[in-house]
Amino acid sequence: MKRLWPPFFCGAAVLLLFLPDRAGAFYTAGDDMYLLELRCTFNGGIGYARYPEDNFIYADSDEVLWSSDLRLLIDAAAGDSFRAEADIVQNIGSTPAFILPGSRAAALEVERSSVFFRQQHETGDVRAGLFLDSGSFSLGSPSGELIFGRQPINLSVTFYFTPNDFFAPFAPQNFYRQYKPGVDALRFEKRLADLTQFTLLTVLGYDEDPDSDSGWSREPNWHRTSLLGRITHIAGDYELGFFGGTLTEQVVVGASLQGDLFQWLGVRAEGNYRETWKDDLPDGLQLSIGLEHRFSPLMIGRLEQMHNGTGYASIREADEALRAGILHPGFLGRDYTAVDLSYEFTPLLTGEFLFLRNWTDSSQSLSVYGLYSLSDESELALTVTLPLGDEPDFVSLNSEFGVLPARFTLEYRHYF
Repeated sequence: MKRLWPPFFCGAAVLLLFLPDRAGAFYTAGDDMYLLELRCTFNGGIGYARYPEDNFIYADSDEVLWSSDLRLLIDAAAGDSFRAEADIVQNIGSTPAFILPGSRAAALEVERSSVFFRQQHETGDVRAGLFLDSGSFSLGSPSGELIFGRQPINLSVTFYFTPNDFFAPFAPQNFYRQYKPGVDALRFEKRLADLTQFTLLTVLGYDEDPDSDSGWSREPNWHRTSLLGRITHIAGDYELGFFGGTLTEQVVVGASLQGDLFQWLGVRAEGNYRETWKDDLPDGLQLSIGLEHRFSPLMIGRLEQMHNGTGYASIREADEALRAGILHPGFLGRDYTAVDLSYEFTPLLTGEFLFLRNWTDSSQSLSVYGLYSLSDESELALTVTLPLGDEPDFVSLNSEFGVLPARFTLEYRHYF
């Protein structure tokens, strides 16, 4: 097991735990012509991972790890037409088995330029990195806006299976989604009518570069650049969306819908069809449909079903792709179900239960999330995720969720 609590991390956590509450930004300046606000977030956590036995994937049977980050949020505006935002993260932690939002491990998974990533330290036990998670400028008016720079992009309307979230999507078991990683993009928003919006997106793509600090190249690969156009329209109680374009060496078309049925049942649906010109990327239809209902002011239930036409028809097909070195990223199976129930036990304590099932290999995942508010500006979160499925061996993956470790994570967050 790796060393758990370095002195600086323990001291920082104790110090922030007893800081007096502070509302809003810690620094604000401005007048009628300009505004500047600075905010910070501290996020620290420890986790325990229990790996499947007799497998060829993990070196250890279990591991205790930690991660912490300090996030500086900058928001500036000049007049009514110019705005600038930045999200700078200083992360330090052990080699992670779990990924905290904003952590170094999460940053390494995002395809974006390595120019704004600096690895400060790396040994067998500890890693530290400073990076720009997002930073963008926007120019516009009430009828249109141009945003350029590193920014979060999301075309999805569902919660757990999000086929239309193409750039740095959250995992279904990630309950904390306050900060979505940004990608290098140019976005144009135009209001065509009171209830109709047009969006044009250009997102730069990069090649993998093991010699860089972030694992991605500094310069973009223009062949991997994505260009998407989208139109959304509100009709009655529903928002309809349609999009199409190129997506990292694929052609994609898709749609989305969200709204309320009889003011009683929330309905969300999205999907896309992709066709690729690369042999190691799959073609197919991805479709996710979700229903949600508020049973009481304290309890919300959600049900989602996804068909993943780009997945494998059996775990045997996934094994063959793995042996050939062309196992594609994302969900491995064809059909999935998610059931989620959240309940507010007290004004300070909220609990959430998430069940996932892969119908292709019958593997499952159970996650429990508890969030306790320590003060107006701090909270404590506990996440437990238990995979249920055939564990991998030296011959086969056997199941998708069975490959994952059992995880226990405790996080402390402070906003100031």
